[in-house]
Amino acid sequence: METISHRNVDERRKRVRRLKKLIVAVVIVTLLLLTVCCLLLFFKIEKLESRVDTIVAKKNNIEEFTSEEKVASSIVYSADTKTKEQWEGKDSEKLTKEEELDKTIKEKKVYLTFDDGPGQYTDELLDVLAEYDIKATFFVIGKSDEHSIKMYKRIVKEGHTLAMHSYTHKYDKIYESVKMFDEDFNKLSDLLYEATGERPKYYRFPGGSSNTVSNLPMTNFISYLNKKGITYFDWNVINGDATGKKLSSEQMINSVMSGIRQHDTSIVLMHDMVSKNTTVKSLPALIEKLQKEDYVILPITKYTKAIQHVKAESVK
Repeated sequence: METISHRNVDERRKRVRRLKKLIVAVVIVTLLLLTVCCLLLFFKIEKLESRVDTIVAKKNNIEEFTSEEKVASSIVYSADTKTKEQWEGKDSEKLTKEEELDKTIKEKKVYLTFDDGPGQYTDELLDVLAEYDIKATFFVIGKSDEHSIKMYKRIVKEGHTLAMHSYTHKYDKIYESVKMFDEDFNKLSDLLYEATGERPKYYRFPGGSSNTVSNLPMTNFISYLNKKGITYFDWNVINGDATGKKLSSEQMINSVMSGIRQHDTSIVLMHDMVSKNTTVKSLPALIEKLQKEDYVILPITKYTKAIQHVKAESVK
């Protein structure tokens, strides 16, 4: 009897040990499955967020492209941006060659502007401009990588005008509120100051000052810039590199030339982006055509009349 009893006890212990091992195994497998599920869910969320960002970016581009096309066929107003020294008929500093031309020439002035850089082709754009001894204006966004910092510095060093186009270029964030706009503005201003030692004085709203995608009336943001003494510039000529159509270099040049012939002062909108290599390819021929027809190509300065879809002076 004792032998049978001991045998039963041993068997129960074995069953208990097996049961414990089974429970531990089930717990481990369950934890592993949960971990795998969490990882899969994490990667799916990451992928989904990436797709959402891509969709939002495309939406913003479409809205900006639409704005550009509308503006190209609408009336554009010029705002006088004279400084106090100019009104008094004096300058507080020695003028550069470009500033002197900007101040004295009244017609056939063309300002080449590039939005959304620095990018893959910024170096090439600057090389072309240097070859023809032309100064332009770069409305940049915020990037802190080594190449972008180098481009900010080169733009300033070579005498071009470095201007702002928002840090993120994300409409839903920039135009969510004046506070968000302020944070974005200061973040870009600080980045450019740290990179170049200069704080830009000029701004271009993503989508332009007349865009209709802002959560708030654009007058709120115009008022903000007015109070900070920042001049914003829109455009009255486009080369068509952001219309969603694949244009040839010749078509881009024709778009610019047909546009500038309608104005004494033309601010040409182009883009410095990975997808805009045709803009780089067309630039030499565009410059040569402008020079052949005696247009003066200048960077934006304090003497430049601001082309503004919504006049700054109309907003308190």
